[in-house]
Amino acid sequence: MTKSSKKIVYDSQGNQYELTGKIGEGGQGMVCSTDRTGTLVKIINSKDKEKIDRAKKKIAWIGQQNISDLNMALPKIAITRPKHGYVMELMDGLISLQHVLDQSFNDFQDNNSLEQYLQTGGVARRTKLLLEMATTLCELHSRGYAYGDLSPANIFVSESANHSQVWFIDCDNICFNEREGATHLYTPGYGAPEVVRNEQNVNSLTDAWSFAVIAFELLTHQHPFKGLQVEDGEPEIAEQQALEGEFPWVYDAQDDSNESTGGIPLSVVCNTDMAELFTQCFEDGKTNPLKRPSLSQWRAVLQQAVDQTLDCQHCRQQFFYQQEESDQTCSFCDEYAASDSFIKFEQVLVEQEEGDAQFHPLNNIRILNKDDNIVFNSAPYGTQLWTDATSLLTIEWQEDKLHILPTNNATVLIHKAESNLEFTQEKRIPLSNSTPNTPYYFSAWQPSEIEDDAHLQLVQSYRWRFV
Repeated sequence: MTKSSKKIVYDSQGNQYELTGKIGEGGQGMVCSTDRTGTLVKIINSKDKEKIDRAKKKIAWIGQQNISDLNMALPKIAITRPKHGYVMELMDGLISLQHVLDQSFNDFQDNNSLEQYLQTGGVARRTKLLLEMATTLCELHSRGYAYGDLSPANIFVSESANHSQVWFIDCDNICFNEREGATHLYTPGYGAPEVVRNEQNVNSLTDAWSFAVIAFELLTHQHPFKGLQVEDGEPEIAEQQALEGEFPWVYDAQDDSNESTGGIPLSVVCNTDMAELFTQCFEDGKTNPLKRPSLSQWRAVLQQAVDQTLDCQHCRQQFFYQQEESDQTCSFCDEYAASDSFIKFEQVLVEQEEGDAQFHPLNNIRILNKDDNIVFNSAPYGTQLWTDATSLLTIEWQEDKLHILPTNNATVLIHKAESNLEFTQEKRIPLSNSTPNTPYYFSAWQPSEIEDDAHLQLVQSYRWRFV
Protein backbone atom coordinates (compact mmCIF):
# COMPACT_ATOMS: atom_id res chain seq x y z
CA MET A 1 0.00 0.00 0.00
CA THR A 2 1.48 3.35 -1.01
CA LYS A 3 1.46 6.30 1.30
CA SER A 4 -1.17 8.07 -0.83
CA SER A 5 -3.53 5.06 -0.65
CA LYS A 6 -3.29 4.59 3.09
CA LYS A 7 -6.56 5.03 4.93
CA ILE A 8 -5.86 7.32 7.87
CA VAL A 9 -8.30 8.50 10.55
CA TYR A 10 -7.79 10.75 13.57
CA ASP A 11 -9.28 10.78 17.05
CA SER A 12 -10.48 13.80 19.02
CA GLN A 13 -6.96 14.37 20.40
CA GLY A 14 -5.30 14.27 16.99
CA ASN A 15 -3.85 10.77 17.26
CA GLN A 16 -3.46 8.99 13.92
CA TYR A 17 -4.63 5.46 13.05
CA GLU A 18 -3.98 3.65 9.81
CA LEU A 19 -6.82 1.29 8.88
CA THR A 20 -5.19 -1.96 7.75
CA GLY A 21 -8.16 -4.24 7.08
CA LYS A 22 -11.88 -4.79 7.51
CA ILE A 23 -12.85 -7.16 10.32
CA GLY A 24 -16.61 -6.89 9.98
CA GLU A 25 -19.40 -4.71 8.70
CA GLY A 26 -23.00 -4.19 9.74
CA GLY A 27 -25.84 -1.75 9.40
CA GLN A 28 -24.24 0.78 11.74
CA GLY A 29 -20.69 0.74 10.46
CA MET A 30 -17.46 -1.06 9.72
CA VAL A 31 -14.89 -2.39 12.22
CA CYS A 32 -11.27 -2.20 11.05
CA SER A 33 -7.90 -3.38 12.28
CA THR A 34 -5.20 -0.71 12.61
CA ASP A 35 -1.45 -0.31 12.62
CA ARG A 36 -1.57 -0.18 16.44
CA THR A 37 -1.32 -3.46 18.32
CA GLY A 38 -4.53 -4.36 20.10
CA THR A 39 -6.44 -1.39 18.69
CA LEU A 40 -9.55 -1.48 16.49
CA VAL A 41 -11.54 1.36 14.96
CA LYS A 42 -15.23 1.43 14.13
CA ILE A 43 -16.29 3.80 11.36
CA ILE A 44 -19.91 4.96 11.25
CA ASN A 45 -21.53 4.33 7.85
CA SER A 46 -23.40 7.58 7.50
CA LYS A 47 -22.98 11.16 6.38
CA ASP A 48 -26.25 12.18 7.97
CA LYS A 49 -25.47 14.70 10.72
CA GLU A 50 -28.43 13.65 12.86
CA LYS A 51 -27.38 9.98 12.78
CA ILE A 52 -23.76 10.90 13.51
CA ASP A 53 -24.76 13.08 16.47
CA ARG A 54 -26.97 10.29 17.81
CA ALA A 55 -24.10 7.81 17.47
CA LYS A 56 -21.71 10.16 19.27
CA LYS A 57 -24.14 10.54 22.17
CA LYS A 58 -24.54 6.78 22.35
CA ILE A 59 -20.77 6.26 22.45
CA ALA A 60 -20.49 8.77 25.31
CA TRP A 61 -23.37 7.04 27.12
CA ILE A 62 -21.69 3.63 26.87
CA GLY A 63 -18.59 5.00 28.59
CA GLN A 64 -20.69 6.02 31.60
CA GLN A 65 -22.27 2.61 32.20
CA ASN A 66 -21.30 0.06 34.85
CA ILE A 67 -19.93 -2.57 32.46
CA SER A 68 -16.20 -1.82 32.28
CA ASP A 69 -15.36 -4.99 34.23
CA LEU A 70 -16.93 -7.26 31.58
CA ASN A 71 -15.03 -8.78 28.65
CA MET A 72 -16.17 -6.08 26.27
CA ALA A 73 -14.07 -3.82 24.05
CA LEU A 74 -15.77 -0.55 24.99
CA PRO A 75 -15.30 2.76 23.13
CA LYS A 76 -12.17 4.56 24.37
CA ILE A 77 -12.06 7.77 22.33
CA ALA A 78 -14.00 9.24 19.41
CA ILE A 79 -12.78 9.23 15.80
CA THR A 80 -13.57 12.69 14.41
CA ARG A 81 -12.03 12.90 10.93
CA PRO A 82 -12.27 12.36 8.06
CA LYS A 83 -15.13 10.13 9.23
CA HIS A 84 -16.75 9.56 12.60
CA GLY A 85 -16.50 6.54 14.85
CA TYR A 86 -14.52 5.37 17.86
CA VAL A 87 -11.44 3.50 19.03
CA MET A 88 -11.61 0.28 21.04
CA GLU A 89 -8.86 -1.82 22.55
CA LEU A 90 -8.68 -5.58 22.23
CA MET A 91 -6.16 -8.06 23.64
CA ASP A 92 -3.61 -9.61 21.29
CA GLY A 93 -4.03 -13.21 20.18
CA LEU A 94 -7.77 -13.00 19.43
CA ILE A 95 -9.65 -13.67 16.19
CA SER A 96 -13.32 -13.33 15.31
CA LEU A 97 -15.62 -16.25 15.97
CA GLN A 98 -16.72 -15.84 12.36
CA HIS A 99 -13.19 -16.75 11.28
CA VAL A 100 -13.32 -19.93 13.38
CA LEU A 101 -16.70 -20.83 11.89
CA ASP A 102 -15.53 -20.24 8.33
CA GLN A 103 -12.30 -22.17 8.77
CA SER A 104 -14.07 -25.24 10.11
CA PHE A 105 -17.16 -25.00 7.89
CA ASN A 106 -15.18 -24.69 4.65
CA ASP A 107 -13.20 -27.83 5.47
CA PHE A 108 -16.43 -29.66 6.32
CA GLN A 109 -18.17 -28.54 3.12
CA ASP A 110 -15.27 -28.81 0.68
CA ASN A 111 -13.58 -31.95 2.00
CA ASN A 112 -16.34 -33.65 4.02
CA SER A 113 -13.81 -33.50 6.83
CA LEU A 114 -14.00 -32.79 10.55
CA GLU A 115 -10.28 -32.19 10.87
CA GLN A 116 -10.61 -28.41 11.14
CA TYR A 117 -13.53 -28.88 13.53
CA LEU A 118 -11.06 -30.77 15.72
CA GLN A 119 -8.17 -28.39 15.11
CA THR A 120 -10.30 -25.41 16.18
CA GLY A 121 -11.06 -27.13 19.47
CA GLY A 122 -13.74 -29.74 18.80
CA VAL A 123 -16.81 -30.05 20.99
CA ALA A 124 -14.89 -29.40 24.21
CA ARG A 125 -13.55 -25.99 23.27
CA ARG A 126 -16.76 -24.93 21.53
CA THR A 127 -18.68 -25.67 24.72
CA LYS A 128 -16.15 -23.68 26.76
CA LEU A 129 -16.43 -20.71 24.37
CA LEU A 130 -20.22 -20.81 24.61
CA LEU A 131 -19.98 -20.93 28.41
CA GLU A 132 -17.77 -17.83 28.41
CA MET A 133 -20.21 -16.02 26.10
CA ALA A 134 -23.22 -17.01 28.20
CA THR A 135 -21.49 -15.95 31.43
CA THR A 136 -20.71 -12.46 30.12
CA LEU A 137 -24.16 -11.95 28.58
CA CYS A 138 -25.84 -13.27 31.72
CA GLU A 139 -23.99 -10.69 33.81
CA LEU A 140 -24.82 -7.94 31.29
CA HIS A 141 -28.51 -8.85 31.45
CA SER A 142 -28.46 -8.95 35.26
CA ARG A 143 -27.40 -5.29 35.22
CA GLY A 144 -30.38 -4.29 33.08
CA TYR A 145 -28.71 -4.15 29.65
CA ALA A 146 -29.05 -5.99 26.36
CA TYR A 147 -26.21 -6.42 23.87
CA GLY A 148 -28.43 -5.77 20.88
CA ASP A 149 -26.67 -7.04 17.75
CA LEU A 150 -25.15 -10.40 18.63
CA SER A 151 -23.31 -12.19 15.80
CA PRO A 152 -20.08 -14.20 15.28
CA ALA A 153 -18.45 -11.12 13.74
CA ASN A 154 -18.88 -9.24 17.04
CA ILE A 155 -17.35 -11.96 19.19
CA PHE A 156 -13.59 -12.49 19.42
CA VAL A 157 -11.99 -15.63 20.80
CA SER A 158 -8.49 -16.92 21.48
CA GLU A 159 -6.65 -17.73 18.26
CA SER A 160 -5.03 -20.71 19.95
CA ALA A 161 -7.36 -23.69 20.31
CA ASN A 162 -5.71 -24.37 23.68
CA HIS A 163 -7.43 -21.31 25.18
CA SER A 164 -11.04 -20.16 25.42
CA GLN A 165 -10.91 -16.42 26.06
CA VAL A 166 -13.96 -14.50 24.76
CA TRP A 167 -14.40 -10.77 24.15
CA PHE A 168 -17.28 -8.82 22.63
CA ILE A 169 -16.64 -5.89 20.27
CA ASP A 170 -18.94 -3.36 18.58
CA CYS A 171 -20.37 -2.52 22.00
CA ASP A 172 -22.13 0.67 20.92
CA ASN A 173 -25.05 -1.71 20.29
CA ILE A 174 -25.51 -2.11 24.06
CA CYS A 175 -28.70 -0.57 25.41
CA PHE A 176 -31.06 -0.75 28.32
CA ASN A 177 -32.95 -4.03 28.32
CA GLU A 178 -35.75 -2.60 26.18
CA ARG A 179 -34.67 -0.16 23.50
CA GLU A 180 -37.67 2.06 22.88
CA GLY A 181 -38.01 3.90 19.58
CA ALA A 182 -34.63 2.77 18.28
CA THR A 183 -33.64 1.11 15.03
CA HIS A 184 -34.30 -2.62 14.88
CA LEU A 185 -30.66 -3.60 14.68
CA TYR A 186 -29.62 -7.14 13.84
CA THR A 187 -27.18 -9.07 11.71
CA PRO A 188 -28.93 -11.11 9.00
CA GLY A 189 -29.31 -14.71 10.14
CA TYR A 190 -29.05 -13.88 13.85
CA GLY A 191 -31.95 -11.54 14.56
CA ALA A 192 -34.95 -12.81 16.50
CA PRO A 193 -38.05 -13.29 14.29
CA GLU A 194 -39.92 -10.38 15.89
CA VAL A 195 -36.94 -8.08 15.25
CA VAL A 196 -36.60 -9.26 11.63
CA ARG A 197 -40.33 -8.57 11.15
CA ASN A 198 -39.74 -5.07 12.57
CA GLU A 199 -42.25 -5.70 15.36
CA GLN A 200 -39.99 -5.54 18.42
CA ASN A 201 -36.94 -3.69 19.64
CA VAL A 202 -33.92 -5.57 20.98
CA ASN A 203 -33.83 -6.81 24.57
CA SER A 204 -32.46 -9.69 26.62
CA LEU A 205 -34.94 -12.08 24.98
CA THR A 206 -33.73 -11.20 21.48
CA ASP A 207 -30.16 -11.65 22.76
CA ALA A 208 -31.18 -15.13 23.96
CA TRP A 209 -32.40 -16.01 20.45
CA SER A 210 -29.20 -14.75 18.79
CA PHE A 211 -27.06 -16.66 21.26
CA ALA A 212 -28.94 -19.90 20.56
CA VAL A 213 -28.47 -19.47 16.81
CA ILE A 214 -24.73 -18.85 17.25
CA ALA A 215 -24.43 -21.86 19.57
CA PHE A 216 -26.29 -24.10 17.11
CA GLU A 217 -24.13 -22.98 14.18
CA LEU A 218 -20.88 -23.30 16.12
CA LEU A 219 -21.69 -26.86 17.14
CA THR A 220 -23.46 -28.24 14.05
CA HIS A 221 -22.25 -26.16 11.07
CA GLN A 222 -25.82 -25.42 10.04
CA HIS A 223 -28.41 -22.71 10.66
CA PRO A 224 -31.39 -23.86 12.77
CA PHE A 225 -33.92 -22.59 10.21
CA LYS A 226 -32.18 -23.10 6.86
CA GLY A 227 -33.37 -26.59 6.05
CA LEU A 228 -35.22 -28.35 3.25
CA GLN A 229 -37.81 -25.62 2.66
CA VAL A 230 -35.10 -23.01 2.24
CA GLU A 231 -33.05 -25.29 0.01
CA ASP A 232 -36.01 -26.08 -2.27
CA GLY A 233 -37.58 -22.61 -2.26
CA GLU A 234 -36.78 -19.32 -3.98
CA PRO A 235 -33.42 -18.45 -2.35
CA GLU A 236 -34.05 -14.92 -1.08
CA ILE A 237 -37.78 -15.33 -0.42
CA ALA A 238 -37.58 -18.67 1.38
CA GLU A 239 -34.63 -17.58 3.52
CA GLN A 240 -36.43 -14.41 4.57
CA GLN A 241 -39.50 -16.46 5.48
CA ALA A 242 -37.33 -18.78 7.56
CA LEU A 243 -35.68 -15.92 9.43
CA GLU A 244 -39.06 -14.30 10.11
CA GLY A 245 -40.15 -17.53 11.82
CA GLU A 246 -42.56 -18.87 9.18
CA PHE A 247 -40.83 -22.26 8.94
CA PRO A 248 -40.20 -24.85 11.66
CA TRP A 249 -36.63 -25.36 12.81
CA VAL A 250 -34.62 -28.17 11.28
CA TYR A 251 -35.17 -30.59 14.20
CA ASP A 252 -38.84 -29.85 14.91
CA ALA A 253 -40.36 -33.03 16.35
CA GLN A 254 -43.88 -32.23 15.07
CA ASP A 255 -43.07 -30.86 11.60
CA ASP A 256 -40.24 -32.18 9.43
CA SER A 257 -41.07 -30.09 6.35
CA ASN A 258 -37.92 -28.02 6.91
CA GLU A 259 -35.72 -30.86 8.11
CA SER A 260 -31.94 -30.65 8.23
CA THR A 261 -30.15 -31.25 4.93
CA GLY A 262 -26.56 -31.06 6.12
CA GLY A 263 -24.22 -30.21 8.93
CA ILE A 264 -23.26 -32.35 11.91
CA PRO A 265 -26.23 -34.09 13.60
CA LEU A 266 -27.27 -32.29 16.77
CA SER A 267 -27.19 -35.54 18.76
CA VAL A 268 -23.47 -35.88 18.01
CA VAL A 269 -22.39 -32.49 19.37
CA CYS A 270 -24.63 -31.74 22.34
CA ASN A 271 -26.02 -33.50 25.39
CA THR A 272 -29.66 -33.96 26.35
CA ASP A 273 -29.92 -30.77 28.40
CA MET A 274 -28.41 -28.64 25.62
CA ALA A 275 -30.78 -30.21 23.07
CA GLU A 276 -33.75 -29.38 25.31
CA LEU A 277 -32.73 -25.70 25.44
CA PHE A 278 -32.43 -25.56 21.65
CA THR A 279 -35.88 -27.13 21.32
CA GLN A 280 -37.36 -24.74 23.88
CA CYS A 281 -35.90 -21.71 22.10
CA PHE A 282 -36.67 -22.66 18.50
CA GLU A 283 -40.15 -24.15 19.03
CA ASP A 284 -42.17 -22.39 21.77
CA GLY A 285 -39.67 -19.54 21.94
CA LYS A 286 -40.05 -18.75 18.25
CA THR A 287 -43.50 -17.23 18.75
CA ASN A 288 -43.33 -16.51 22.48
CA PRO A 289 -40.06 -14.79 23.47
CA LEU A 290 -40.81 -15.37 27.16
CA LYS A 291 -40.44 -19.13 26.57
CA ARG A 292 -36.83 -18.77 25.43
CA PRO A 293 -34.13 -20.08 27.77
CA SER A 294 -32.36 -17.23 29.53
CA LEU A 295 -28.60 -16.82 29.38
CA SER A 296 -28.59 -17.89 33.03
CA GLN A 297 -30.15 -21.21 32.03
CA TRP A 298 -27.64 -21.61 29.21
CA ARG A 299 -24.78 -20.85 31.57
CA ALA A 300 -25.82 -23.56 34.04
CA VAL A 301 -26.30 -26.22 31.35
CA LEU A 302 -23.06 -25.32 29.57
CA GLN A 303 -21.08 -25.43 32.83
CA GLN A 304 -22.20 -29.00 33.35
CA ALA A 305 -21.50 -29.84 29.71
CA VAL A 306 -17.95 -28.48 29.98
CA ASP A 307 -17.38 -30.60 33.07
CA GLN A 308 -18.81 -33.74 31.47
CA THR A 309 -16.76 -33.89 28.28
CA LEU A 310 -14.79 -37.05 27.51
CA ASP A 311 -11.81 -37.39 25.17
CA CYS A 312 -12.15 -40.17 22.61
CA GLN A 313 -8.96 -42.23 22.46
CA HIS A 314 -9.89 -43.51 18.99
CA CYS A 315 -10.95 -40.56 16.79
CA ARG A 316 -9.55 -37.71 18.99
CA GLN A 317 -12.92 -35.93 19.08
CA GLN A 318 -14.79 -35.22 22.32
CA PHE A 319 -18.24 -36.30 23.46
CA PHE A 320 -20.49 -35.92 26.48
CA TYR A 321 -20.82 -38.24 29.44
CA GLN A 322 -24.14 -40.10 29.50
CA GLN A 323 -25.21 -40.71 33.08
CA GLU A 324 -27.87 -43.26 32.15
CA GLU A 325 -25.36 -45.45 30.27
CA SER A 326 -22.93 -47.84 31.96
CA ASP A 327 -20.61 -47.78 28.93
CA GLN A 328 -19.63 -44.45 27.42
CA THR A 329 -19.72 -44.40 23.61
CA CYS A 330 -18.17 -41.70 21.40
CA SER A 331 -20.93 -39.98 19.41
CA PHE A 332 -18.52 -39.43 16.49
CA CYS A 333 -17.02 -42.90 15.96
CA ASP A 334 -19.25 -45.17 18.13
CA GLU A 335 -16.21 -46.60 19.94
CA TYR A 336 -16.39 -47.28 23.68
CA ALA A 337 -14.36 -45.19 26.11
CA ALA A 338 -11.95 -47.34 28.10
CA SER A 339 -12.78 -47.35 31.81
CA ASP A 340 -9.23 -46.24 32.63
CA SER A 341 -9.40 -43.20 30.29
CA PHE A 342 -11.48 -41.03 32.63
CA ILE A 343 -12.49 -40.60 36.27
CA LYS A 344 -15.97 -39.57 37.37
CA PHE A 345 -16.32 -37.18 40.32
CA GLU A 346 -19.79 -37.17 41.85
CA GLN A 347 -20.91 -34.73 44.53
CA VAL A 348 -22.78 -36.14 47.52
CA LEU A 349 -24.32 -34.76 50.68
CA VAL A 350 -23.33 -36.71 53.79
CA GLU A 351 -25.76 -36.89 56.71
CA GLN A 352 -25.20 -38.64 60.01
CA GLU A 353 -28.19 -40.73 61.01
CA GLU A 354 -27.94 -42.70 64.27
CA GLY A 355 -24.18 -42.85 63.97
CA ASP A 356 -24.18 -44.03 60.36
CA ALA A 357 -23.19 -41.86 57.42
CA GLN A 358 -25.84 -41.61 54.69
CA PHE A 359 -24.63 -40.49 51.24
CA HIS A 360 -27.13 -38.62 49.05
CA PRO A 361 -26.08 -37.98 45.40
CA LEU A 362 -26.66 -34.39 44.29
CA ASN A 363 -26.66 -35.12 40.53
CA ASN A 364 -23.49 -33.05 40.07
CA ILE A 365 -20.93 -34.91 37.98
CA ARG A 366 -17.52 -33.82 36.70
CA ILE A 367 -15.18 -35.77 34.44
CA LEU A 368 -11.37 -35.84 34.61
CA ASN A 369 -9.76 -37.17 31.43
CA LYS A 370 -6.48 -39.03 31.51
CA ASP A 371 -3.39 -36.79 31.70
CA ASP A 372 -5.59 -33.74 32.33
CA ASN A 373 -6.43 -31.66 35.41
CA ILE A 374 -9.54 -30.36 37.13
CA VAL A 375 -10.08 -27.41 39.51
CA PHE A 376 -12.52 -27.22 42.43
CA ASN A 377 -13.70 -23.84 43.69
CA SER A 378 -15.04 -22.49 46.96
CA ALA A 379 -18.57 -21.56 45.84
CA PRO A 380 -21.43 -24.06 45.54
CA TYR A 381 -21.11 -26.05 42.34
CA GLY A 382 -23.77 -25.38 39.71
CA THR A 383 -24.36 -21.79 40.79
CA GLN A 384 -23.29 -18.62 39.01
CA LEU A 385 -20.87 -17.94 41.86
CA TRP A 386 -18.80 -21.01 40.97
CA THR A 387 -17.13 -19.50 37.88
CA ASP A 388 -15.58 -16.53 39.69
CA ALA A 389 -14.98 -18.19 43.05
CA THR A 390 -11.56 -18.79 44.61
CA SER A 391 -10.03 -22.15 43.71
CA LEU A 392 -9.46 -24.56 46.59
CA LEU A 393 -7.57 -27.37 44.91
CA THR A 394 -6.33 -28.71 41.60
CA ILE A 395 -6.25 -32.42 40.80
CA GLU A 396 -3.85 -33.62 38.11
CA TRP A 397 -3.86 -37.12 36.63
CA GLN A 398 -0.25 -38.23 36.11
CA GLU A 399 0.34 -41.85 35.14
CA ASP A 400 -1.26 -44.02 37.86
CA LYS A 401 -1.61 -41.30 40.51
CA LEU A 402 -3.74 -38.28 41.24
CA HIS A 403 -1.77 -35.24 42.38
CA ILE A 404 -4.00 -33.25 44.74
CA LEU A 405 -2.73 -29.72 45.26
CA PRO A 406 -4.52 -27.38 47.74
CA THR A 407 -4.51 -23.75 46.60
CA ASN A 408 -5.13 -20.38 48.24
CA ASN A 409 -4.30 -21.70 51.74
CA ALA A 410 -7.02 -24.32 51.56
CA THR A 411 -7.28 -27.46 53.67
CA VAL A 412 -8.30 -30.75 52.07
CA LEU A 413 -9.87 -33.69 53.88
CA ILE A 414 -9.91 -37.11 52.19
CA HIS A 415 -12.05 -39.96 53.47
CA LYS A 416 -11.62 -43.61 52.49
CA ALA A 417 -13.40 -46.35 54.39
CA GLU A 418 -12.59 -45.67 58.08
CA SER A 419 -9.50 -43.52 57.47
CA ASN A 420 -9.26 -39.75 57.13
CA LEU A 421 -6.37 -37.62 55.87
CA GLU A 422 -6.26 -33.86 56.31
CA PHE A 423 -3.54 -31.85 54.54
CA THR A 424 -2.55 -28.45 53.15
CA GLN A 425 0.31 -29.53 50.87
CA GLU A 426 0.35 -31.66 47.72
CA LYS A 427 -0.52 -35.33 48.14
CA ARG A 428 -0.33 -38.16 45.61
CA ILE A 429 -3.11 -40.72 45.65
CA PRO A 430 -2.49 -44.09 43.92
CA LEU A 431 -5.51 -44.95 41.78
CA SER A 432 -4.95 -48.65 42.46
CA ASN A 433 -5.94 -48.10 46.08
CA SER A 434 -9.56 -47.32 45.22
CA THR A 435 -12.37 -49.71 44.26
CA PRO A 436 -16.12 -49.19 43.71
CA ASN A 437 -16.72 -50.56 47.22
CA THR A 438 -14.11 -48.29 48.82
CA PRO A 439 -14.17 -44.98 46.94
CA TYR A 440 -12.40 -41.79 47.95
CA TYR A 441 -14.37 -38.81 49.26
CA PHE A 442 -12.93 -35.34 49.67
CA SER A 443 -13.96 -31.89 50.84
CA ALA A 444 -11.99 -28.63 50.92
CA TRP A 445 -12.25 -25.25 52.60
CA GLN A 446 -10.33 -22.13 53.55
CA PRO A 447 -9.90 -22.02 57.35
CA SER A 448 -10.01 -18.22 57.29
CA GLU A 449 -13.60 -18.39 55.94
CA ILE A 450 -14.91 -20.82 58.55
CA GLU A 451 -17.01 -19.17 61.26
CA ASP A 452 -17.41 -21.99 63.79
CA ASP A 453 -17.56 -25.78 64.18
CA ALA A 454 -21.10 -25.97 62.84
CA HIS A 455 -20.03 -24.11 59.69
CA LEU A 456 -17.06 -26.45 59.21
CA GLN A 457 -19.29 -29.50 59.66
CA LEU A 458 -21.67 -28.14 57.01
CA VAL A 459 -18.82 -27.57 54.53
CA GLN A 460 -17.43 -31.06 55.14
CA SER A 461 -20.84 -32.62 54.52
CA TYR A 462 -20.57 -31.67 50.83
CA ARG A 463 -18.06 -34.11 49.36
CA TRP A 464 -16.87 -35.28 45.97
CA ARG A 465 -16.65 -39.03 45.46
CA PHE A 466 -14.36 -40.75 42.98
CA VAL A 467 -13.08 -44.24 42.25
